[in-house]
Amino acid sequence: MDKSGAKRGALLKATLFFMVWLLLLGLAYWYFLIKPQQWFDATQQQPPLLADSARQQALREQLRQHFPQLQDGRAWFVRFKQSGCQCERFVELYHQSFSARADPARMQVISVDLAQDTFTPEQLSFITEVIPATPSVALFNPQGAVNYFGPYHQEGICNAENSYLEPVLQALAQGQDLSILNTLVFGCFCSTR
Repeated sequence: MDKSGAKRGALLKATLFFMVWLLLLGLAYWYFLIKPQQWFDATQQQPPLLADSARQQALREQLRQHFPQLQDGRAWFVRFKQSGCQCERFVELYHQSFSARADPARMQVISVDLAQDTFTPEQLSFITEVIPATPSVALFNPQGAVNYFGPYHQEGICNAENSYLEPVLQALAQGQDLSILNTLVFGCFCSTR
């Protein structure tokens, strides 16, 4: 084979390699970033089911039964997750840093894995009715009302700059009374239903 044929063969191999690489990159982008994109609450129920104080109290009671360490008189930060959900990786580091800096005298932090925790079928049915998707968080005040419910953030890796929780936590620290039910968000979520 002459030099020009060898060059053409090498160029063909390089082009083929580049095309396969580009295809795999596109598939990975679709699988990890585009595929899980959905509305946090696909039904877009307004007001959300957790707007009802009776449902808030029912959720608190089920959480207290499952996590007896939860006590009244302190805020509860409850992370809802599903271990098989690809979107969990976007909030994991933020959740870990938040948990580490949360004052345990004022706030209890727990994680509820809907895919692995042992809820009764009735409990799981109720929880998945009021929690439409994960990753999500419910922040209960010391009196038992929801201060915030919804996703951690909308897009990308969650951090203190793009988290929906940071402004809520700052407002609560300043003594404001809030009830934010943030369910009309489009992003990387896994449906619980």
